[in-house]
Amino acid sequence: MVEQEEEAGPDRFLAAQARRFRGEWNALYSGYYGRFEDTTQIPNMRFTYEKSTDPVPTATLQIFSLKVTKIRGGLQWPLHVFGMVAVRDAADHNRNTIFLRPRESCQILTQEDPYLKLTGPTRAVVLVDPGTFEVDLQVKGITEDEDESLSFLAVTYSNSTGLKSKLINTDYASKLSTLEFKLGSIVSSVEATIFLKVRPGWGSWPDGFRARFSACTASIGKDKAEVILLDSGDDKVHIGDEGSISLSRCVASVEFFGKLKVCVKAWRGEDIVVSNSKSFKPKEDGESRGFLQLGFCTLDITVCWSLVWSSR
Repeated sequence: MVEQEEEAGPDRFLAAQARRFRGEWNALYSGYYGRFEDTTQIPNMRFTYEKSTDPVPTATLQIFSLKVTKIRGGLQWPLHVFGMVAVRDAADHNRNTIFLRPRESCQILTQEDPYLKLTGPTRAVVLVDPGTFEVDLQVKGITEDEDESLSFLAVTYSNSTGLKSKLINTDYASKLSTLEFKLGSIVSSVEATIFLKVRPGWGSWPDGFRARFSACTASIGKDKAEVILLDSGDDKVHIGDEGSISLSRCVASVEFFGKLKVCVKAWRGEDIVVSNSKSFKPKEDGESRGFLQLGFCTLDITVCWSLVWSSR
């Protein structure tokens, strides 16, 4: 159960660090990487079809989930949350956005479901140098003047994995909330970009069937943590052109000598209709293809592999 604290002082060190971050970033990087607000220009699948000049799998950071674990300062559930969460890494030091919502499209967080619906990262996050989580989340008030700062952070994350991938839970306090990050430090890894589609002529996705599509690595398995590619919630699964499924997230990190598992679970009402998974052996580049038979349809899976670091 999410805990609420009536009185708790702000973490002044983290607040001061967040206030300094913009000036420090501009002093170090603006001459090389553009404006502070710029998002990363490095795409996913960077080396899927083009060989990297540095052909070595590297340490990456997997972001599994982000939730509000405590609120204070008189805030009450539910919270109408908007704003931005991003991570910056040594690849270009620009924002790699993992959550972004304008004020007019808030996410409603409840005490029972306090997880932010993540939509990134857009590419794998490298850990050759420390990365920075940048958080600027607001709680919507009746008017803009009544909006409150839920979390304002700029915190550094360093690679401490060693020789094995591991799961890390870490939390950061702000004046009005505490955020918990569930992360994976993934060793010697490559990037997997995942595409799903309903195979034409092999059934269809039934109306009223909810779904959850996810991915995980063999070392940090499904029972511990998974990347949620799409959770339809109470909504139907939207099928696009030629059967394509529009995913909320499509990028995962996988140990080169490990396995990627893509999982699907479908519900009708409260009953699980089907649960199935498909595993893939990672590559440095190129594609892997497979399928999942769900009874009512067949899903085609395409995984595009890429190395994630280049000194160019």
